[in-house]
Amino acid sequence: MHSEDKAAAVIIWLLAIIAIIGTAAWFIPYSWETIPGFAQFGALAVWFSIVCVVTIVLALRFREGIAAIVCGFCIIVQLLCMIPYLGHGSTELSPKTLEQMAAMSNAEAKPDDRCARIMTLDTDWGGADPSEIVDTVRNQKVEVLALQQANDGLIATLEANGLSDYLPKKIMSAPIDGTYNVIYTMADLHDASATSIDPQNAKYPAATLDFDKKTIRFICVRTVQPNSATSAQWGKSLDAIADWAKNNVTNNDDTPYVVMGDFYATTNHKHFSNILDHNFRDAARVTRSGFQFTWPSDQGVLPAMATYDHILVNSGVNVGNATTVKISGTSHKAVLAVVEPSHLDSSN
Repeated sequence: MHSEDKAAAVIIWLLAIIAIIGTAAWFIPYSWETIPGFAQFGALAVWFSIVCVVTIVLALRFREGIAAIVCGFCIIVQLLCMIPYLGHGSTELSPKTLEQMAAMSNAEAKPDDRCARIMTLDTDWGGADPSEIVDTVRNQKVEVLALQQANDGLIATLEANGLSDYLPKKIMSAPIDGTYNVIYTMADLHDASATSIDPQNAKYPAATLDFDKKTIRFICVRTVQPNSATSAQWGKSLDAIADWAKNNVTNNDDTPYVVMGDFYATTNHKHFSNILDHNFRDAARVTRSGFQFTWPSDQGVLPAMATYDHILVNSGVNVGNATTVKISGTSHKAVLAVVEPSHLDSSN
């Protein structure tokens, strides 16, 4: 074997090891996720499919058959994990709602109809561009807006720029290090609360809205970002949401819920998938239009790499048309979707 072939073999096997470890990131155990660094590593699992492909190409070129077979197996595992996100755009929305959304492109949104376009955005300590937020809300005809980490300055500027004219109702959390979680709505709020889910430890505002003789309860969530000092707290925050879902949602399908915000977790995180196990679905997976990466979105030409921001619905809600929108000034993309109460009579 020539020296250059030996060097190539070393590089190929190093890449193969990285591909194996990266593919295993889909399956990090629950108890490991709160080890500093493991949550972030798990969020990037899908990107290691690129390493697999590159390694296979090099292995075939330099006749490293075993490495090619190993990475071929990794690619199969990666594809199986990706399947829930891929395919043609899908929706749970009723035909009547789809007709209404099509008609709404040339009309104003109404607060008393059967559906609503909703949007969630982590404003990154109030750094998000307020004019872009207001423009997105107006252009997309958003009827429910959930903001995380909005500070006094951003809230004041948003409302001065006309957000409070378009979405006049709101409920805010108590301050969290000088920022707030906020829900703005077009329709009147019912049973509004500045905190929910875990009232002693979390500041997740909630409110119920009317939809064509039915209701949906909206909750705005933001967990702490996991790092060396906060990974355990991050895990406890997600566990609290999962426990709430288990105790309240799984056994109470009569209350339609939308829980949206920044979870700092992807659907392959076991702490997050525990929430999905209790009668919740992720709008991006329902839509099946790709991973809809939301973070970080402020790295210039580099793409967002992790899906940290989500819109979750339970069995009382149909969802569709999930998408993301980039907003300047924040490292998170906005997530949008259309929701309606399930079991609506399509003739209404």
